[in-house]
Amino acid sequence: MAFNRGKQGKQGSTAARTIAKVAAVGIIAGAPLGLAVGTANAAPGLDWDALAQCEASGNWAANTGNGYYGGLQFTQQTWNAYGGQGNPANASREQQIAVAERVLAGQGPQAWPACTAKLGAYKGQQPRKAAPAPQQQRKAQPQQRQAAAPVAPVAVAASKSNPNGNYEIKPGDTLSKIAEANKVEGGYQAIVEKNKDFLTNPDLIFPGHKILI
Repeated sequence: MAFNRGKQGKQGSTAARTIAKVAAVGIIAGAPLGLAVGTANAAPGLDWDALAQCEASGNWAANTGNGYYGGLQFTQQTWNAYGGQGNPANASREQQIAVAERVLAGQGPQAWPACTAKLGAYKGQQPRKAAPAPQQQRKAQPQQRQAAAPVAPVAVAASKSNPNGNYEIKPGDTLSKIAEANKVEGGYQAIVEKNKDFLTNPDLIFPGHKILI
């Protein structure tokens, strides 16, 4: 996901935001992502279409083989952690936005540091923990049954600086770019392995941190 990518919407109607919230509750309650069909629009102040244009040239099915997928450049790990199913590149724009809204709530706009800084669009609140969804009851014929208990979202820790690092992360850097520019054997996966005690979340790296390459 573009949560450590260097590249890295418009405020929707009340109805659109309500549908996006229903999609998020459906995922937490265990409903398949495919049931949360609707027009998922941006959280206040964050233009998802503009972000996708910055991250993947507006291609919601982006899959270039670099470990990042979809219009918002998820990694498979982050996509799964925030309730996504299958490969992000195969998900619809609305499904990708639904997952991205949960990432935004958990990590804030720094999940896409370079592009949100470039767009300068985010004016929302600081990220906060999502409250667990209440249990709901659904009518079933001929009997009633209770919905599954809510599932708590998986917390993803941010990466830390490696005091023994020999490369300082710069604005706009991604692990893939760093590996390519420095001809690191094994690519960005090798960088992750060398810094496994510090890159606890390869999707979220910060300028000024040091890594070993």
